[in-house]
Amino acid sequence: MTDPLSSPTGPADAGWEAESTLPVDAVAELFVTFSKALRAFQLYDVNNPVYHRFVSALADAFTSLWEELPSVAVIVDEDRLLYEDTEVYRSDSKSDSLAFLFFKDGIRALDFRPGIEDELPALLRVLVRARHGRTDGDDLITLFWEADLQNLRYQFVDLSAEGVDIPDAGSGASAESLQEILQAEIVAGGPAPGSTPSAVSQDDFNPTLYALDPREMEQLRSELRLEMERDVRTDVVAALMDRLEEPEAPERQQEILAVCRTLLPSLLSRGHLHHAALILSELRQMESRQGVLTPDLLRTLSSLLDEVSSPQTILELVRALEDGSIGPTPAELGRFLLQLRAGALPPLIHASERSELRELQPVLRQAVEGIARAYPRSLRGLLGMEDAQVVAGAARLVGRLKLEDVGGMLVDLMAREEPSVRLAAIEAAAALKASAAAAGLVAALEDPEREVRMAAARALGALRYRPAAARFRRIVLSKEVRNAEISERIAFFEGYGMIGDPEAVKVLDRLLNGRGFLGRKEAPELRACAALALGRVGTAEAASALRAAQDEEDLVVRSAVSRAMRGGQEDS
Repeated sequence: MTDPLSSPTGPADAGWEAESTLPVDAVAELFVTFSKALRAFQLYDVNNPVYHRFVSALADAFTSLWEELPSVAVIVDEDRLLYEDTEVYRSDSKSDSLAFLFFKDGIRALDFRPGIEDELPALLRVLVRARHGRTDGDDLITLFWEADLQNLRYQFVDLSAEGVDIPDAGSGASAESLQEILQAEIVAGGPAPGSTPSAVSQDDFNPTLYALDPREMEQLRSELRLEMERDVRTDVVAALMDRLEEPEAPERQQEILAVCRTLLPSLLSRGHLHHAALILSELRQMESRQGVLTPDLLRTLSSLLDEVSSPQTILELVRALEDGSIGPTPAELGRFLLQLRAGALPPLIHASERSELRELQPVLRQAVEGIARAYPRSLRGLLGMEDAQVVAGAARLVGRLKLEDVGGMLVDLMAREEPSVRLAAIEAAAALKASAAAAGLVAALEDPEREVRMAAARALGALRYRPAAARFRRIVLSKEVRNAEISERIAFFEGYGMIGDPEAVKVLDRLLNGRGFLGRKEAPELRACAALALGRVGTAEAASALRAAQDEEDLVVRSAVSRAMRGGQEDS
């Protein structure tokens, strides 16, 4: 609701009678909370807990006042708010002054009524738009009218007439004098001598004198389009970094680092990861340059980079990605994550192992690999952590990055309780071809978990670890392997064929072509596994044993023999 004001100051002009019992201190505290809530609305997303905390505090402040008075009415001055001629708010900085925000658009009095606490989000949204995002013509009075706030009354003045003295009306010219001037113009064919010539001519209404030609209009549109599409955040970051490079102003460098410490959480909470990555990239380059920052500033910068890479920050970021609070592109997310330090590895590995978002996992894993390449020592340290998901992910990373001197650590991991850790350690040992981990692989052949046993058999076969021959021989001839699933049998037989046991052909030939005491052959599935193993042996004796079964009537055996004779290259 609005009312025009004839005068900008004074309770009498506002038309309100204040109660002398009003708690002035509580009103002053109310507007301090109001200012903080407005700042929180500017800095944080509406889903951020910090924003909700400040808005709730403001609503509580209003609610507590309704117990003592029917409304809160204040007079608006340029740099302060007054109640009962008592100053309850003041700010000398016009850029963030709550009073000046109202004053500059002509609002001279405000009256908050019970129920305004339910309209606080809309009120704060209007004030932020008035301060930062208004379009031409949308002053605060217009925005209030559009918002239609039911529990806020305000009075305003017409700024175009404020401070203008209106002259008193004169007596004017008499009818006789006007008649004399008219007669003189008729006789002379022009204005009478001494009369004032007309100040308006027809040329004043010729639009072509002030119009732009098509070329100028197109240039104006182009410049306007470029300005509207300009990435202001990138320009601001570039300007800050340019000033940070000036070592002759350490105090300003300290201020810029403080700005970055405030700006980075805001950018992350709003999903502007491209600009956050740009800041981190510039700061990392600055850290590596000599003579730009003092030792104290370098410590401040390092602390800032560690804070952004901390597990708490990364966990919040991952939660925001998973619940959809922010939605950067995979490229933007990847660029940001690659700027992080080693402290980000544990939460990122954990997230990459468990994240339910399929499109998120490849980006996280690529970022984890990039950080691990930059901090290999930190990656080795993760192998000793308690978190099974982190350890398993770190072990796989060790294998992909071909890190050396980790064989002993992988053997220790193969003895952990968690099957996922044992499996990851075996896969890493196979990728590294780490003979130092072979003892652990041999022990894993009899692991309680089928996937672990199969991975160990394949890894030993790939390593061609001949000392495991006796263990393999005992397993392929055991009852347990006959009762195992076909995929596990194939893994053990092919691993045995690859390790180079001198007795392998004799053992496998007996399983493929031999007969028992009653003249019966082994089960077809077991004979097929033996054929595949002979294909892995790859010697002339093995080929001879395969040819002996080439005309086998059983289709499963004949197919396995044919595949083995072609070199065993097909996926078994």
